[in-house]
Amino acid sequence: MIVLYIFLWVLLSSLIAFLLKKGSGYFTKISTSVTAIAIGLYSIFRFASGYTGGFLSVSNIALSKSAGIYFSIGVSGFSDTLLILTGIIFAAASFLTDEEKFGKNMMMLILLTESGMIGLLISRNFIFFYIFWELVLVPVYFMIGRFGGNRKEPVSLKFFVYTHIGSIFMLLSIFALYSYYDLYYHVLTLQMTPLLAAMTSSKFVSFLPSISRFFILFGFVISFLVKLPSFPVHAWVADSYEVAPYPTTIILAGALSAMGGYGLFGIIFPFANLIGYTGLAIIIALGLISISYFALTAMFQQSLKRMMAYASAASMGFVTIAFGASLIDPGFQNALLSASGGMFQVATHGIIMLLLFGSIYFIYQKTGSERIPSLGGIYREAPFLSTLMLGGLLASLGLPGLAGFVGEFSILVGSFQTIGYWIFLLVFGMLITASYHIWAAQKALYGPYNERLGKISDISGPALAILLIIFIIILILGIFPTLFYGPIEAYAGGIL
Repeated sequence: MIVLYIFLWVLLSSLIAFLLKKGSGYFTKISTSVTAIAIGLYSIFRFASGYTGGFLSVSNIALSKSAGIYFSIGVSGFSDTLLILTGIIFAAASFLTDEEKFGKNMMMLILLTESGMIGLLISRNFIFFYIFWELVLVPVYFMIGRFGGNRKEPVSLKFFVYTHIGSIFMLLSIFALYSYYDLYYHVLTLQMTPLLAAMTSSKFVSFLPSISRFFILFGFVISFLVKLPSFPVHAWVADSYEVAPYPTTIILAGALSAMGGYGLFGIIFPFANLIGYTGLAIIIALGLISISYFALTAMFQQSLKRMMAYASAASMGFVTIAFGASLIDPGFQNALLSASGGMFQVATHGIIMLLLFGSIYFIYQKTGSERIPSLGGIYREAPFLSTLMLGGLLASLGLPGLAGFVGEFSILVGSFQTIGYWIFLLVFGMLITASYHIWAAQKALYGPYNERLGKISDISGPALAILLIIFIIILILGIFPTLFYGPIEAYAGGIL
């Protein structure tokens, strides 16, 4: 029940932040910090010892027994790591939000988005899962549309249309599964456990018409691929990341992409083998295309913010490969390695993107620009900021010893038997990724200083502390990955 209290605290905090006439910024920082600490303590006590898979802290509150609607909560090893990620992401986003510039409405929207994220990660009833899924979408739309930069209205509309259409497909899949479950078992329920269990039953699956089975699977998969994002449903990504204010960009890169990964591995993973070999091969192909296509596109970007948007999307291509490969591969160890690596990638990707976009935010504050040609040699004036930005770039390209390496290496090794020589396309994407990351560091951070920038100051105080703590987390997860990898692997092993 502790996670329920954490969720209610964040939901109540969003209302308080809106009602406060002054000090909503300070209150939001305190609220998100308390939430992050509470999630961390909960995780230590519940998952640090003896976790063997399944769901913990399961509870059900009946709202409509006849319709099968319960407020059900439960936390798995995977969702717990994403809860930790959520706490870190939103605490950092609140500290990077200028209350004087954005006002209390922005603070309320940040907290409302966090409550939606926590809600969907702990929900074990499909109707509430969908409600919280949409609760994340709506405040982000307003954050972009109201507080974004140039072209904020059309960009926020594009974001809303893409993500909402994906959500509608998921809702239709939920209702289709709900209806067929009632037809077969004569029980109305929206509880995830029986519905997902039914999809693993050969008798129930045989009862489903082929077109209905395809529709249910397609609706879930397309909704999650939009959020990741994956090629070719990615058109909203670069514009949204670029136009959104920096706190929202951090939420987009860290939280919304995690929603897609959680959907694949936390919701449909138990019955995703029903997608079939051809369908899973297509998903793997989309991952391979995403890595190479987004990496090549990122190479030609002049804006650091837009470049990292494509880098974020490319990183999530590993997740779709891991998802497909873990279900095709008949060998348990390779499948476990792929699945665990994919889930680890989802969790660490958000922290790495937090460091990168946080660094770019401070670069923009100091120089007034995020365009690579307008920067150059800023290490001379801002060595701490430049070093932390470099740390984020190295983690993003998968340097050993940092968190980004663990997930990518696990996926690379685990999926080799499945995708064979197509692995070279993945390696090609990794080489391109390393190239433009190093190029961006060389052009923006090092080399001759661009004297037109004038005298700039380095980060210090709270700004330095925030980025340094994030980098230390990335370093710790790179050296001791079992902090996340252990609960994730136990969850994956239980499913497989």
